[in-house]
Parts: sequence; C-alpha cells; structure tokens
Amino acid sequence: MSCKSLMIGAVVLLGATQAAAQERGTVEFGAFGSAGRFDNGLTLKNGYGGGGRVGVFLDPRIALEFEKGEMRASRTLGLADVNVGIVAAHAVLTPYRSGAVSLHLGAGAGASTETNFLHSYGVNALVGGQLALNDQVAFRVDAISDWLANNDWKSFQRLHVGLSFFRQPNKVVQVVERQMAAVPFTQRPDSVSAEEQARRRRAEQDYRMLRDSLSRVQPVAAAAPAPAPAASSASAMATMEEKIMFDTDKSDLSPESRSILDAKVLVFRANPTMRIAIVGNADARASDAHNMALGSRRSAAAKAYLVGKGIDPTRITVSSAGERNPEASGTSARAEAINRRDEFRLVIGADRLVAPKE
Repeated sequence: MSCKSLMIGAVVLLGATQAAAQERGTVEFGAFGSAGRFDNGLTLKNGYGGGGRVGVFLDPRIALEFEKGEMRASRTLGLADVNVGIVAAHAVLTPYRSGAVSLHLGAGAGASTETNFLHSYGVNALVGGQLALNDQVAFRVDAISDWLANNDWKSFQRLHVGLSFFRQPNKVVQVVERQMAAVPFTQRPDSVSAEEQARRRRAEQDYRMLRDSLSRVQPVAAAAPAPAPAASSASAMATMEEKIMFDTDKSDLSPESRSILDAKVLVFRANPTMRIAIVGNADARASDAHNMALGSRRSAAAKAYLVGKGIDPTRITVSSAGERNPEASGTSARAEAINRRDEFRLVIGADRLVAPKE
C-alpha cells in the first residue's frame, strides 16, 4: 500500500453535517489498529498490530499528541518475525473542517525498537481524517511516514484506524449578586393618572417581548411629525441600532466601538424612558458552548461601558446568540469579521424617539 493511496483514502472522508471544534484544553484519548510496510533495507517487510494515543488541544485547531504502538513484523531472508515498538510525538494542525469531518496534518519525531533493543530514531509526517460521531467520540484514520535518521533515512509507512474520545475542560461558573439600595420616594394619592399607568404597562409588555424573542420592535406609530424632528428621530434610531465589532475570540472594546457607544449614551440621556437589549454574536470557528460564552462576554462588555457612562443598568438587558444568528454566510475572513458583533434592540417608552440636542 503506497503513501499516496493512504492520503487519498483519508481525504475521501470529507463532507458531512456540523461538527464542533475542540476547545483549548480538551484532552483526546485514542485506540487504533495499525498496519505497516517497511523498506527492505531494514530487513523488515510488513507488520500488523495496534496502540493508543493521548493528545491535548493548545488551540481549537492545534493539538500536541503522543502515541505508543506495537506491531508483529515479518522479515526478509527467511528470518523469524519480530516485535516492533514505536513511540512518537506529533504536532497536529486541523486546517480544514466541513461538518462532522475534519482533515489533519502533522509532523513530529519518534523512536522504534525491534524486539528488546533500540532500532532507530527519526522524524515523521502525518495526514489523516476524522469523522465526529458526537461531541465526545470520533472515528479517525491516519497515514504516517517515518524516516529513520540512523539508517540512511530509510522509511516505513503506517496506517492507523480507530476511535478517539474527547474530554472537555472543566468550567467554573461564578455568579455574583449585588444588592442595590432602594431609592426612597413618596407617592402622593392620584399622582399618576390612569392613562399614564396604561402607557407604562404597554411599555413594560413591549420590553418583555423584546427580551424573550430578540426580534426587531418598531416604535409606536405617532402623528406625522414635522420634517426636522422626523429626520432627528431617524438619526437617533440609526445611532442606537448601529453595531459594534470585535477581534477574533476577543471581547475587548476597540476605540471605534467606544466612539459608537458614546453616541448611544447621548441618545440614552435624551430618552430617559428608553430601554435596550444587547445581543452578543460570534463567528463559527469554535464550539457552540465556547461561542455562546464569548457572545455573553461581548454584550456584557458593551453594557459595562454604558453603565460606566452613567446609564442606569436596569435599562439594559444582555444576552448571547453565539454563532447561531450569523449576519454573513460562509467561512471567509470578511464573513467571520461581520459575524463578530454586538447588536442593539430597542423598546421606546415614549411616543417617539428624541434626538440629543446639538
């Protein structure tokens, strides 16, 4: 079996349904059966056996792996079969993922033993594919070539077929509760009219619908305003709905994002009954759980900035859509950049939006 045919067999695995990228810190345990073919100059021919591997993900697409295998190999010149042991380490990159299938490329070094004495050492290269059966188990195929440094760089090839099991890193969620002192006030009898109470109930109902569905809510229709106020109101609405963007796997606010939020603060202050919901989004280059948490951190960062500018925190609700609501399709750098954003949804507690004074 040639190295070329093994590479083609690994690539044939490409194309299935959605697969989650492994998070940083995920540990992989694998077991495999193996078949090998040796250069005749090593006095070995073919071998069959098995082994195991353990790896850890340094990044959703990069892992460091260690493997130990044993094969029973036939020999040339009519010599008796021998046991061949192989110990190797690889740095493995996942450059391509489509649905449940991913492609692996790797390189590393290793040592081999023949029966009870050190036989050789050298470098190796790996190409393989993986089919995710679920979030914890995957079917994996690897084709590996080894070049032996102390045997004139003679080579042998191995094919591994087996299962991998993944253990996700432990996560600690800390909930911090803060009790705010109530602001005392005195309410006089009949100080709020029935009409005002009805208006407040309508505004609260609109706010709950926004929080639950995150759908776009249009301001309550009002009598046709004069041209100048209408233009100001539209400008203020555009300001409040403008998105802010983030770098890959980051929730830090850029100077441009802070400038956009500063403009929203002015509209907030001009509309004291306004409420807003912030939805954090992420691109799809990590697991669903990782992206949901990242979206939460992004929306929380925007809220913290607004609160720091004096906006009452009870007027702001935050949530996360993770990678589930992309604005741009595809996996290009431009599409992923568009999907790393915070969106703003409004509930206006007044007849119309008021623009801030110049």
